[in-house]
Amino acid sequence: MNKEKELTEIENLIKEIVENPNNSDNYLSLANIYLKNKEYDFAINVYESLLTFEPENFVALINIGSIYSCKYDFHKAINYYSRAVMLGVNNISVFINLGNAYAEIGEFKQAMANYIKALNIDKENYQVYSAIAMLYQDYGNYEEAIRYYEKALNLCPELPENHTNLAFVLMKKNRFHDAAMLFENALELDNNNPKYMLYCANAYSAAKEYDKANQLFIIAAETDTNAYQTYLCYAISLFEQNRTEDAIQNYKTAISIKPDASNAYVLLGNIYCSIQSFKEAVMMYQKAIEIEPANANTYTLLGNTYVMLKDLRTAISMYKQAIDIDPENDELKLIYIEIVREYIDNDLNEDGDKSAA
Repeated sequence: MNKEKELTEIENLIKEIVENPNNSDNYLSLANIYLKNKEYDFAINVYESLLTFEPENFVALINIGSIYSCKYDFHKAINYYSRAVMLGVNNISVFINLGNAYAEIGEFKQAMANYIKALNIDKENYQVYSAIAMLYQDYGNYEEAIRYYEKALNLCPELPENHTNLAFVLMKKNRFHDAAMLFENALELDNNNPKYMLYCANAYSAAKEYDKANQLFIIAAETDTNAYQTYLCYAISLFEQNRTEDAIQNYKTAISIKPDASNAYVLLGNIYCSIQSFKEAVMMYQKAIEIEPANANTYTLLGNTYVMLKDLRTAISMYKQAIDIDPENDELKLIYIEIVREYIDNDLNEDGDKSAA
């Protein structure tokens, strides 16, 4: 529908609502147009108008709840989903959405209670098992997360996400090879998606199966025209393989693809530090700071590098700027105090040597 035709339809629906304000279909049709255009506030206003004379309209309640979830206003989402639940409609999606909203605000018991209600409606719905698994994952209970992701996978093995969801939790349990096999399954299901290829390469690299990892990194880089993340991950893997020069080259390639992203400069700076090329490291960290001047970690790394260069005065300045950005970092403050003391001691020693002379 072109814009002019759509505006005409909106005008006609508004006119019909004015002439017949108790026809709920017109409100729903108008709200749908706003939803399609992502004009969420207009859609909410229309639904709220509908609820003034039809407060138990199920569609309006769940759609407002979904809009507030998209806006990350989960308390309001819970309010509308709960009102929909009170209508007694046995709708599995409402319980899943309500459970998800409770999970977002950290209410584990309420989230789980709603997921259980969803399971009571349909014990063969993989989405419920995935939601429960994600809840356990968020709370660090990876064993239970694995158990429920496996149930979701068994119910719907044709969905790539069911393989990758389980794989990510297995990565946290250091089951890297098993994770890689699941990422390969996702690859087969999604026609060699570069995203899944990168996940698979990272898993094989973590499993130290570098031949497979390197092959996948190369194919992923060739497949994805904007392969910034692929080159970063490949560089990290190459450094772990003691292929330092190749890692440096991959970081440089990543920088050429996305020169305004700071993390490649930081990672390259870290490599230069590890091989004691401190001046090159300084250049990389300074470039990262130009791009992201409010990153305390980069100032800290730069301070560490100046310590290695025995330029304590400049190191102190870098640590001070890091503390200004992150004043609650007590560990950083201790480093700062230690370097200041060392700087003062050096000055005193130098003065003592001059006096003795």
